[in-house]
Amino acid sequence: MPQVTLKKFAYPESLIKSYQHWDLLLRPEQPTLGSMVLICKESVHQYSSISKEAADEQSLIISDIERVLKKRFDYTKINYLMLMMADPDVHFHVIPRYESPVEFCDKVFTDKQWPNQPSLANELQLDDIYQQELLKTLKSDFISLESKETTKKYRRMYTSGCFDIFHQGHLNILKKTKELCDYLIVGVSTDEVIINSKGRPPIIPFEERISILEANRYVDEVIPQVDKNKQAVVDQYNIDAISVGSDWKGKYPPVTCEMVYFDYTPNVSSTVLKQKLNITPK
Repeated sequence: MPQVTLKKFAYPESLIKSYQHWDLLLRPEQPTLGSMVLICKESVHQYSSISKEAADEQSLIISDIERVLKKRFDYTKINYLMLMMADPDVHFHVIPRYESPVEFCDKVFTDKQWPNQPSLANELQLDDIYQQELLKTLKSDFISLESKETTKKYRRMYTSGCFDIFHQGHLNILKKTKELCDYLIVGVSTDEVIINSKGRPPIIPFEERISILEANRYVDEVIPQVDKNKQAVVDQYNIDAISVGSDWKGKYPPVTCEMVYFDYTPNVSSTVLKQKLNITPK
């Protein structure tokens, strides 16, 4: 996973949507309103080296991007810039172009370079409140693309954890959760969250834990868990229910969605595995 490029563009805070082979981020510097960065998760430095699966998915993502930006801001054109000099990982700058001014949150934004080529050196200078509102709005718009028709009990569910040494118990919870919903979002605790809560770093680094979950066939989307604010996740991702182990009954933070409790797989836990491997900190 191209972590250097991701972090340059403020990942995970700037994440709009994580696909199987790509991450779509809100560009921290906005040359035009709604500018994004699409970064391939594969560790490749040539566009011809991406997998067929990534190439096929990219066309679907481009369709999502154009549908969202057209409906939200009615862009005139979109420029896709592949710039792989300073940042060699395969990625694209997505720059919507506007012949006329566009309004967002009672403020008017102008594409000052129109009709010439975009200049990434020019920024709209969005205040933090506008940047955060833009990110929240686009996340919601991408969520709305998903079908609302469902034959399962829930449309969207969420579960989270450290996933530090992935084991059968984790797999069982993911499988059971996916059986109840159309779309499963999994939150993976960052290294910082684990250090703050447990007083030690994880055995498996965050980037590797993310990759493991992204490769799981029961998981539709993986997001970083940067704190313990579950209600914020419920609101931001329109979660219908959260699944968690049964030992959390009566202890889980209050949320406005439904809760689903699963019994843990007997004799399987990260702590037990670490003790067997003699890597549990003393």
